[in-house]
Amino acid sequence: MDMNDFRKSIFLNSQYCNYYIDKGCTVLSGVMRSIGYKYSVKLPKEKMTQINAVYRKFTTVMNCLVGAEIILYVYLFMFPCFLKLIKLPFFVLALTLCIIPLIMLYLTYIAVNYLYENYLTRYVGTFQKVKFLPNIYNIEPEAYEKYRKTPKKSIYVMAVMMIAFLYYALMPMVIDNQVSAEKYDKAVKSADVYSKFIPISPDVYAQRAYAKFKLGKYEEAAADYKLANDYSMSNVFNMDILGVKTYYFPFDLMINEFDAEIARRDKKIEQQFIMAEKANYLMKNKKYNQALGIYNELVNTYKNRQDTAFAPDEIYFNRGRARALTGDAQGARTDTEIARKMCSECEYDFETNLVRKP
Repeated sequence: MDMNDFRKSIFLNSQYCNYYIDKGCTVLSGVMRSIGYKYSVKLPKEKMTQINAVYRKFTTVMNCLVGAEIILYVYLFMFPCFLKLIKLPFFVLALTLCIIPLIMLYLTYIAVNYLYENYLTRYVGTFQKVKFLPNIYNIEPEAYEKYRKTPKKSIYVMAVMMIAFLYYALMPMVIDNQVSAEKYDKAVKSADVYSKFIPISPDVYAQRAYAKFKLGKYEEAAADYKLANDYSMSNVFNMDILGVKTYYFPFDLMINEFDAEIARRDKKIEQQFIMAEKANYLMKNKKYNQALGIYNELVNTYKNRQDTAFAPDEIYFNRGRARALTGDAQGARTDTEIARKMCSECEYDFETNLVRKP
């Protein structure tokens, strides 16, 4: 097949190929291109110009309806019901996501094609319904030449699709860079816009949650981390949620949250990490004796050469603070010296380490 025949084969499968001549008879394409309408004569050029214009209108209407149906299906059904859909058995999920939209699209094709048939019957004349089977030998040269010289709408459609894809693929990275640059207001605004179009991205919810946390919007941050958990189908952000809650939960309720999270953990190393955070929280709330008890337990864990998930220099320094505030000045000096030997340049506070930058 030479290049010209290859181009003609592309033309045959495009909506620009909407008629051909079969033994001196014009065969028109339906909106459903598998269907053809054969007339007993070759239709005059003036009539074909009118038919082509009407055919373009019908195909444009059909494409708009199909596009609108897909968008509505995605935004009114798939996205709002996403969390329920992913819990369905695979077979049921496949049927829901494939069969329903295919039936909708097929019914749209039938309806628009029916209207086009009525137009042909009323304004062109009666026809014989046949299969629409053009080939490179029976197409009209004039129609093919017009196709070659006409700017292809598909180019513009592809350009729009490419822009949409680039936005979908690159915007999460832009939001991540905004968070890394500490432009938290911009990150929140960018994530707000993105989540309107793609409301099922866990990464974007996590970035927005962290930005809101840095802006002091703690309850909103916890809600976004919850969405990130839901849409990632995991509990990966549970620790972040726990950390954010320390900034707005009542004290007694927060202690219960810490105890519940510790009880949920099977691994001792994970329990110790949360215990260290609980001790820091107690220090922030001036519960020095309670914090000191936890720090003592964690220091003993470190001394026994057990695996730890906490920074031992930080535990020593914080225990020194707790000792100082409970009247043990000598113990405070000892712990502070140990901490400085471990990390002389480190600075410490009692802020949570549970909230991590995604």
